Amino acid sequence: VRRILVWLATVTSIASLNNKVLGFLICGGVSGVAASLMLCPMEALRIRLVSEPDFARGGGWVHGFLRMVKYEGVGGLWKGINAMMLKQVPYTVTKNVSFDFITTAAYLAVKGWGMAIDANMKILIPLVSAFTASVLSTVTSQPGDMLLSAVNAHEGDRTVWDFSREIREKEGLKGYFRGMRARFLHVGIIVTVQLLIYDIVKRLVGIAATGST
Repeated sequence: VRRILVWLATVTSIASLNNKVLGFLICGGVSGVAASLMLCPMEALRIRLVSEPDFARGGGWVHGFLRMVKYEGVGGLWKGINAMMLKQVPYTVTKNVSFDFITTAAYLAVKGWGMAIDANMKILIPLVSAFTASVLSTVTSQPGDMLLSAVNAHEGDRTVWDFSREIREKEGLKGYFRGMRARFLHVGIIVTVQLLIYDIVKRLVGIAATGST
């Protein structure tokens, strides 16, 4: 991605294209799209089983999967792909980019204050940064998560835009953020632990801690 941006900046004479932030955003976006394609069928099945407990009663998730394919076709597993991308792309971009920039800013601030970056500081900085990233990623992905749940909880040919219009007309913008408090707990724990472990493992294999260079 870095080489492509450098090439584009050279060809178009637009120096701003050779930008570290833009590179991070593109990488995060591509990761989010890839994750959406892989997770969409599993999310569709999970939401259907939660919204309709009798959907696969006695047969488990395998029975539920086969039933969805039988009545809605293979395409039914990906009918929520637009909503999935509206959730996963902002989530991935925000989580990855904010964690990198917050840790970088924190290490620079600590060095600027003349404080030593000891073992405790190398745990505290990524921990606080990971928690902050979890809050930001929850907020940016909440509307997409709301739409994803609505699309996959119902059978039929209604699109994500139909559900979006319905939410907006009934509840306004706040309707997209219904249930966000529960997601703060859910996503907060997952993302904080995930990013903290990611940073620790990087250091264990000899790679510099995120944001420390």
